[in-house]
Amino acid sequence: MKPVFFMMVGLVGAGKSHQAKLLSEEYNANIHSSDSVRKELFGDVNNQDGNDEVFKLMYERIKNDLSKGKNVIHDATNIDYKRRKAFVESLDKIDCWKVCVLVATPFDTCVERNGSRERVVPPYVLDRMYKHIYIPQDYEGWDDILIKWDYKPKEFNIDNLFNGENGLNKISQDNPHHTLTIGNHCWKCASNIERIVDKNSNFELCQAALFHDIGKRYTKEFVDSKGNPSEDAHYYQHHLVSAYDSLFYTHGLNDNSRLKIANYVQWHMQPFFMESEKAQNKYKKLWGEQFYNDIMLLHKADETAK
Repeated sequence: MKPVFFMMVGLVGAGKSHQAKLLSEEYNANIHSSDSVRKELFGDVNNQDGNDEVFKLMYERIKNDLSKGKNVIHDATNIDYKRRKAFVESLDKIDCWKVCVLVATPFDTCVERNGSRERVVPPYVLDRMYKHIYIPQDYEGWDDILIKWDYKPKEFNIDNLFNGENGLNKISQDNPHHTLTIGNHCWKCASNIERIVDKNSNFELCQAALFHDIGKRYTKEFVDSKGNPSEDAHYYQHHLVSAYDSLFYTHGLNDNSRLKIANYVQWHMQPFFMESEKAQNKYKKLWGEQFYNDIMLLHKADETAK
């Protein structure tokens, strides 16, 4: 039987190490943690120096165990899809089953847990992770993607998201490119996409249109890309925050649909950066022709929802 390689993915405080321990017991798998290697090398789990050395040693140990037929768990945040994809590709000569395990926990819960951890991560670091986490997808090379959930569905009510006391329908975008509030823009985008595609056969795309900008509430700031004060609001990395948060507002759907919705959301800004044919072909290759076409439809619906 093939050995199984599990890669944990999630924010600090999401519960990755707990889930890794449960998987280790179920699959008799060795856990390789970046924190434990860091402590071994430098004597301090808080020492963030020498990350290249930490991950090099950890990757060597993972491949060595897999080569010996042992099940392995890679326990780290692993929020960057490019690095995940590159490591999966590096396993091409090892016959193993590759499984990504996303531990999906609301950001506020992660912040609360972080404060009681042995290694407390500075708030700005956790904030940066929240704004840079990519939701795992099949095109990274996985044989399977599992989601371990840790949240209370009743706390993520769509009506409250849009119409609550601080709902998106009431939040101005304070940007000349948008006359509608954040919430009204999302509803307009969803309405636009429903006029382009059949809602029943393109349900995930329609849902993505509704949730594509919900992260703007968290990312709104009056500074430009260089950190200088700005009269207009900007929403840097809102697409990734929106994608992460969409996971919790789509309860009731199966995990595959929730991943697909998040995938549309996390890439909905990419057409702005794909003007060249080379760039377009790059993403067609990564996503596949159908997903590429869907993203362009979402882009069109977004652009006209002013």
